[in-house]
This record gives sequence, C-alpha cells and structure tokens, in this order.
Amino acid sequence: MDDHPSYNERLLHWVWENRHFENRRLFTTNNKEIVIYDPGTNNASDGPDFLNARIAIGFLTFYGDIEIHWSPRDWIHHRHHTDQNYNRVILHVVYEDKTHADVYRPDQTAIPTLSIKQHLALPLQKFFAQYQQQNTLPCAGNLSFISHEAFEQQIKKAHKEYFEQKVNDLLQFYDPSLPLSKAWKKLLIIALFDGLGIAHNREPMKKLGAQLFSESAAIPAKQELTVRALRMAGIDPQNKADGFYWKRKGSRPNNHPKHRIAQGCELLWTIKNIPFPEWLRTDIRQSFTWCRQQLEYQPGLGEARASVLWGTVWLPAFYILGDLLANERYTNAAYNAWLNYRTNIPGSVTRLFRQADIPPSTYQQKLGAVHQWRAYCQPGRCEECKVFKDVISS
Repeated sequence: MDDHPSYNERLLHWVWENRHFENRRLFTTNNKEIVIYDPGTNNASDGPDFLNARIAIGFLTFYGDIEIHWSPRDWIHHRHHTDQNYNRVILHVVYEDKTHADVYRPDQTAIPTLSIKQHLALPLQKFFAQYQQQNTLPCAGNLSFISHEAFEQQIKKAHKEYFEQKVNDLLQFYDPSLPLSKAWKKLLIIALFDGLGIAHNREPMKKLGAQLFSESAAIPAKQELTVRALRMAGIDPQNKADGFYWKRKGSRPNNHPKHRIAQGCELLWTIKNIPFPEWLRTDIRQSFTWCRQQLEYQPGLGEARASVLWGTVWLPAFYILGDLLANERYTNAAYNAWLNYRTNIPGSVTRLFRQADIPPSTYQQKLGAVHQWRAYCQPGRCEECKVFKDVISS
C-alpha cells in the first residue's frame, strides 16, 4: 500500500470525515488512547487535509489540524516536514503503519500517529485490499457485497453525467456575438468536425470547421468548399498548412483527414443551407438521417462514425437548441434519445467489467460505462460511487 498513488488519498479523507471506522478504543502507534470529538473541516486549499479538529490524546485535549496519508513515509515524500503550514498538525492519520517511525513537524516536535486499517469494517478492509491492484476495478474483489442493482444505478448516473459533459463541451463552440440561429449552426458544425476528427485529429478539425464556417458564405458551390478546405488544411496539395498538424499514422484508410474533411464540408454545406425554422419543424432523428443522406462523397461516413456523431454531437446540440429556445419538447426528445442510445464501447472497458463478473446487460453499448471508468474507476473516485457505498454499507 506504500506505493499507492497519493492522489487517491481523498478516499481516506472520506473515511475520516464520515468516521467510517470503529471510534472506540483508538490508540496512537505508541499506545496512547485517542478520542475524536471533531474530525475537522475538509481543506480544499493548500496545507493540512482537515482544519480545526478537536481530539483528546491521553488526558490532554488538542485543537489543530489533521493530515492523512496511506503510510507514514508520505509525510516526508510530500515534504511536510519543511512546510510551516504543518506546525498545527495534532494527528497524523495513516491507512497502515508498518514501521512505527515518528514523523516531525517543521518545528521538530513529534506528531502522534493513528493507523486506521484495523479499525475498518470487514467489507471496507477487503475493498482497500483490492484497491491496491492495478488494471482491475477496485470493487472487483468484493462480489459477495456488490449489488448488481447498485452497479446498474451507477451506470445510469454516469450515462446522465456523460451527456451533461457533452452538452458543456459543445457550449464552448457557441458564439454569443452571433444571432442565435447562426451561433447554433456554428456550434453544430464545429462539433461535427470535432467528431469526425476522432481520435487523432480533433484539434485541427475543430480549427478547420470554425474557419470554414466563417468563409462559407462567400463560397458558391459545395465542391468549391471542399477544394478550399483541403487547400486550407494543407492536405491537397500535400504541403503543411500553417497551424494544421495532421496525424495519419495509425489511422484506418477511411479515417484519413482528406476523407473526413470532405465529409465535414458536405455536412457544413447542408446545414448552412437549411433555413433555421425548418430545424424546429423536423424530428431530431429525421433531420440527422436527412443530413446524412445528402453526403455524396465516397468513402461514406460509415455506421460506426455516424453513431458517434448521432449520440455525442447531434443529441447534445439539439438539447442546447431546446434550452436556448426554452423548448422542452426539444430538450426532452434529445435527452430521451440519449437514454436509449447504444453504441460500441472500447474493449478495454468492457473487459474490466467482465472480469468483475458484472452482468453485460448493465454496461454493454452504454457510454455511461466509459464515463464510469474515466471519471470514477480510473481516478479512484470510489467514495462518490454508488457501488462503493453499497459495499461499505453491507
């Protein structure tokens, strides 16, 4: 556990703050009894983890700060022994203390240490044992405690959060200096270019989409737009355009920038020429299908990329449109379509859930599973996960 990444200490912070350990018969590593009256206030800034705590050690009551680590040696690793902000620390809380070595404040006075591992409930102890393992879900070793219903609820939560994230991502492309109709079309077009750039060329595609939107009004034909775009991008002829750095290595032939730029230009041309009121009269799915049908360039968009654009661009864009117009019909239609959205997700994610013996029906083809891994499992935000809370309450 000594080698566990320190950025996951917030899980220990959660244990301390919520007192998820046996509070009776607590002793320092040198056998002085501890009574916790107030664990302190979680500190979101620099300095000790919890401020203004109140505890008793032996017959004395102390007021001050609490610092929490996985092991005693983290005190030195984080250089707290040289930081004057840590002179008010009255207790060093660690997950496990194998050395019983003292740690010292910058003023050279020793700090009492509390090791909490032996005071945790059995489910939490098992969880922390698995938490050390790399490339596995932290809860994978606790199957007897995991509720599949809890996992399904967590995936639903993650699926909702992922949609909110995509909405916020697209809002970055919204230009409030433009009329609403034009600003929304610009947002949609840049987002489509971004989606076409997945995975290696998102930045240059976004940049190109923004430039083309600004110049497209002066271009009379779709074919000329594509020619102009390829020249701007330095794709045709093969010269490096200023500010565009295209990655071709590792890309499938159909994912070559030349093809994606041409597809983006055709989508831009179609979207630009649809009168804005028409968007409000057309069903979301119908508008996407119709725009896709206007693509004449070969190779075509492909089912996989079309699915990505539908779920991660079209639906959040139309949710934004409904929000801008205070039109619940659009926001509800977009969000309900998202709830039913299914697409292939990376095997690296499904493999981890499969190893944990979680029913595939709860995560297969759900982008919430990807968000769950990226936002919760990988960074160790277990304390915010329904599955973890279910484990420790068992």
